[in-house]
Amino acid sequence: MKLIVIQETDWIQRGPHQQHHMFERLSNLGHQIKVLDFEINYKPWPLSPLIAPRLEWENINKTNTNANINLIRPATIRIPGIARIVSIITFYLELKKITKTFQPDAIINYAVSTGLCGLAIAKLHNIPFVFHVIDALHTLVPQKWLQPLARMIESLILIKANTTIYINQGLKDYGISHGANPKSAFVIRTGVDLNMFKIQDETTISSVRAKWHIKPDDIVLIFVGWLYPFSGIDTVMKILPKLPETLKLMVVGSGQTENELHLLANKLCITNRVIFTKQQPYNDMVKLISAADVCLLFSEINSTTQNIVPIKAYEYLACSKPVIASKLPGLMQDIPPGNGIIYISPNDLLQTILSIVDAEYRIHQGNKARDYVEQNSDWSNLTLSFEKLLDNIIHVQDKNFNT
Repeated sequence: MKLIVIQETDWIQRGPHQQHHMFERLSNLGHQIKVLDFEINYKPWPLSPLIAPRLEWENINKTNTNANINLIRPATIRIPGIARIVSIITFYLELKKITKTFQPDAIINYAVSTGLCGLAIAKLHNIPFVFHVIDALHTLVPQKWLQPLARMIESLILIKANTTIYINQGLKDYGISHGANPKSAFVIRTGVDLNMFKIQDETTISSVRAKWHIKPDDIVLIFVGWLYPFSGIDTVMKILPKLPETLKLMVVGSGQTENELHLLANKLCITNRVIFTKQQPYNDMVKLISAADVCLLFSEINSTTQNIVPIKAYEYLACSKPVIASKLPGLMQDIPPGNGIIYISPNDLLQTILSIVDAEYRIHQGNKARDYVEQNSDWSNLTLSFEKLLDNIIHVQDKNFNT
């Protein structure tokens, strides 16, 4: 298959997300993949050049060193607001050009604004258009006043897409409620590379803990991912002074609240108990998770998080680590209680963290965690399901076109 993937975030710097895992594996299976992305973390002019030129990379990979992704970043102007508008034009022109030369079998969309470009090109050339929904996208728009417009566009794309695919039932219900055709709506879950994400040997764990000045008897809570305002790290930090000195917090990632969290650590006098690693290479994630004792998914429940099932949840579980999570509806539906995730209300956070001091309790929960992902969440199997579904979508479109 020849596939075009459209997203409105940075393929290289952000993630890895569902699409990285799926399409890198599909490229290994011999499919040709072209990705169009957007430089979401640009420094606005005049801190950087006004024009962000068109860029193209070959053999891009993020989760699999054998992957072969052709990444194209259409030109834009580095002025907030205007950058998005300009990118709609440049994405359309790029897609128009690629469609003639590459002749894609399908366009898979992860975007709102630039997703309209993909939808227009797909309809114009009778190309199957697939909306792969991994978030309620309009809720991620930082400007609240723009969210109603983004919601309208998102709904239009859901209605007009030939097929919609979701990472969990909650998002499928969301898509259908916004107009997606239930007869062409499918769920393919999120997964994990079970060969990569597994508990590491003691030598590796000791080395990682030594690097970050973690003592042998310290109990480490770890959060991995982008630091959104709703990630819940500040909530954990605020109760840390009430917990034993041996409890430490490791924050692996960068993001919007990074500076605020550093200031909070200083204010609470816990700089010696909070380890900020910044963003780390993806291949190091398994070592960092293995070196910790308990993983965190204690996000605030809002319109953005209520249906999410982050990939890191499966990566945590695959490393045989118990997870403390807020009662996110989508996550609870996808990974029911009793499978290594301890779902709690905010008032229970302190007592729950105190309970993890017991090593036997952590081991018991960790074993259940690994058992669950082995039975339900292998990327290899999920990719084959995704491949089969795309192939069916393409053949149905061809059949309808030839009829």
